[in-house]
Amino acid sequence: MGHSKRKNRTCRSKSKTDKPKKAAVEPLKLDVPLKCSFCNEAYYSNVEYALHSIQHSKDDRYSCHLCDYTNTSKYRTEAHVRAHEGSTKYRCEICNKPFNISTHAREHTYFHTGEKPFQCDICGNHFMFSRILTKHRRTAHYEVMFGKPLAKYDCKVCSKHYESLPGLQRHMYSNHNDTGEDWSVICDICGKKIATKEKLKYHLRTHTGDKPFLCPVCPKRFPKKDQLKEHERVHTGEKPFICMYCGKSFGHRAPYRYHIKTHTGERPYTCPICGKGFISKSAKEGHANSCVKK
Repeated sequence: MGHSKRKNRTCRSKSKTDKPKKAAVEPLKLDVPLKCSFCNEAYYSNVEYALHSIQHSKDDRYSCHLCDYTNTSKYRTEAHVRAHEGSTKYRCEICNKPFNISTHAREHTYFHTGEKPFQCDICGNHFMFSRILTKHRRTAHYEVMFGKPLAKYDCKVCSKHYESLPGLQRHMYSNHNDTGEDWSVICDICGKKIATKEKLKYHLRTHTGDKPFLCPVCPKRFPKKDQLKEHERVHTGEKPFICMYCGKSFGHRAPYRYHIKTHTGERPYTCPICGKGFISKSAKEGHANSCVKK
């Protein structure tokens, strides 16, 4: 579509963003194309034009040309623009599940058939979804692709890359705590293992009862600032987490991440007894407690 291909990335930017606005413009098929003022690319769809325009955004802020929504995340801005299209434009040929991007509808069928058509040209491994292949190449073959090694915070078990030690520690504690390495810190009060020193600080507040963050709307208090921010969405109705596959929006990150996995078929938590995969750690633990390998 002109310049660079849009990549399906899970952006975890912690930058402050403007509150997203509800989709206010209907998708249109135009008789006269909209021409990009930067590169002269032309589009007969206002949504496709808006998606193209994102790449010309400046100052690390991405804008929707259909409304006044802006964000520091290109991924979320693209998902927001797609939400203008509606969620039923494309459907899975097998289960009729709706998607707002044709590629996602097509790749979803592989979840039903078990096909893994996307092959890594470096190691030969096959993947069910193109975005998972892209992620694999950037983590497992980073040095081959970019000519330099990963930063020191990369997982030695699965090659996943992190920008900081706390991120790697959380990953190891949650996903590879059976490797024999103890990545946790201990609470002196209750003896519980906590993933990082930062999380230990918040855990200690469960013992002291300290809740320094007060909601400006109601009397509720919270031990963590991000918990207060999530709670405030109960009052504002804000739902900033938009599914790139179907356009559904969420007020909280945890259900959003869970929902994404229902589209991709990812089952990152595996039962150590029978090998069955689960979307969430709690689901895996609930299963493992009663699992008897057949």
